[in-house]
Amino acid sequence: MTYKTIFATLCATAVCSSAVAMETDRFRSIVADTVSQLESGQVDADALISLQEELVRIGVDGAREHASEVPDDATVLNHVADSAVAMKGMDLDGIEAAWHDGEAFEAIGINIDDYDHFSPVLGHVDAIVHPATAIIALRDYKETGEKMYLLQVKDELAEVIEHLAHID
Repeated sequence: MTYKTIFATLCATAVCSSAVAMETDRFRSIVADTVSQLESGQVDADALISLQEELVRIGVDGAREHASEVPDDATVLNHVADSAVAMKGMDLDGIEAAWHDGEAFEAIGINIDDYDHFSPVLGHVDAIVHPATAIIALRDYKETGEKMYLLQVKDELAEVIEHLAHID
């Protein structure tokens, strides 16, 4: 998926989506702003980290609300929401193993692969995990200046946008 396609999808879904507790319109707007800044070449890592922090907050709020409405999903969603602050402090390898590969869920007896990849529950999980990963990549970019970290930020946000469409 190209970044222009992501931007077009963001615009189209923002127009069509209704406001929900997760603030999906705001989430999409922040993603669009982030991608726009990354593509401009004028990267303010601190400003982008702040935007990703807001995405994590929106994701946590949405996960908690969904957990309260769908008790069967509460264990997974409360676990990821409760872990959001700690995951932002991880390194890229650590967050990949724990949250992208599912080790953090296995630790509480849940096989995250039992959920449909595009289920609302994984949409809410990804709305926290991918922005948290973007924060880590932006921190690494800020420390090293290596542009590969900016590409990772784009990839993380592209993936979460796909999942956002499946959140009620």
